[in-house]
Amino acid sequence: MRDHSHHIELSRDDAVAAMLEALPSGFGAPLEQIPLPCAYGRILAEDVQAANDVPDVLTCAMDSIALHWSDFADLPEGAVPDTAEWVRGRDWEFANTGVAMPEGFDTAVVVEHATVSDDEQHVRIDAAPSRQFAGTKAPGSQIRRGNTAVQAGCIITPDAAARIASAGHSVAPVRVRPRVAFIPTGNELVRPGLPFSESAPGKFAGRGKVYESNGAVVQGKVQAWGGTFVPFDIVPDEQEAIRAAVDRACRVADIVVLNAGSSKGSDDWSVEVLEEMGQVICHQTNHGPGHHSSYALVEGTPVVGISGPSGGASFTLNFYLLPLMKRFLGLDPAPVRIPARLAADFPPSKMGKQAVRPGALAGESRPPEATEPGDIFFSIRFLTLAAEPDGTLSATPVPGHAGSPATQHANAYCMVPAGPGAVMPRAGDVIRAELRNQGL
Repeated sequence: MRDHSHHIELSRDDAVAAMLEALPSGFGAPLEQIPLPCAYGRILAEDVQAANDVPDVLTCAMDSIALHWSDFADLPEGAVPDTAEWVRGRDWEFANTGVAMPEGFDTAVVVEHATVSDDEQHVRIDAAPSRQFAGTKAPGSQIRRGNTAVQAGCIITPDAAARIASAGHSVAPVRVRPRVAFIPTGNELVRPGLPFSESAPGKFAGRGKVYESNGAVVQGKVQAWGGTFVPFDIVPDEQEAIRAAVDRACRVADIVVLNAGSSKGSDDWSVEVLEEMGQVICHQTNHGPGHHSSYALVEGTPVVGISGPSGGASFTLNFYLLPLMKRFLGLDPAPVRIPARLAADFPPSKMGKQAVRPGALAGESRPPEATEPGDIFFSIRFLTLAAEPDGTLSATPVPGHAGSPATQHANAYCMVPAGPGAVMPRAGDVIRAELRNQGL
């Protein structure tokens, strides 16, 4: 039997910190220039400077009548001159929002305070401007040439794209999308949609076979987080097959997600293969579900080991894949934790490495391993976050385990101590929650 006594267990935060520290100095997305209409959702790689002053001339701030301030300068405040002899083009002119002021005019009053003759050559006004240049925007009042219009690191939204365009640019420097390879492993896996045939389980879905579903959650998250999904075929639980798949994935991808085969079954070879191929950062983590999550570095490529069905894989991808993608894209990899007041006590849970069901024999309980005395094991609990009338957030615990129908509508989760003697948060306590469907 293989020896697992040397397995490295880290907390979630320690595991992420250790992997980020181990990444090669060149880990990160180069930039590419792409047309602005193709840049929505991408990460801006460099500051964008204004190509010119905006506006570049004195500009009208509203639909107006353009005037000469000299006609008002010597009058009492608020007084209006006699405009009976004024002629369009010499004494006044139409001026529209965002358009350069007519040549020679320096002040404007809104058109609602003007009465224009039927032939549009004469005007009467019933209100005076407050000062010279009233109703106008000075050159460079929005942004000066060379000043930063949009800062690097932002997600290019429609508003950001508009600022880039306003600064005079039709292309944007963006981070190249990280390529994330996904390798599902397991003799029991078959592709979704494969017909069921108990008489031919080797070719079709049959008794004991499981539809591979983690690929769907990995693909969705990779694409939502600005990456390119690189799917691999299902790999059997064989050392050489896993080694070949990891080797190929590390050659074509920036990050690799290796699914399952990380525990202690007779056919679980993922961790052993990674130990042979590179540096294993951790074999497992101190929380469940997701206890058998791992990190490794193979030829400079990070490999994220994700275990369990899709319900558990979903948040462990948030834990361990998202920080790598953020780092690759030049973003802060730290998780966003939201303070919320617990609306009720957490329901009882059997989670915890030392938890034993009443009446169970010792052989039915997994003993603690690679854990120092006094270390805490954590349970993932699902929540519903809601805004209260006073503007604070409340967090209501949702019964059920990861992937169960009961938790499908939960919008957040948190980590709480588990096992005998664990001190749990109680109703009224402030906890730190994380959104279930996270973005960059």
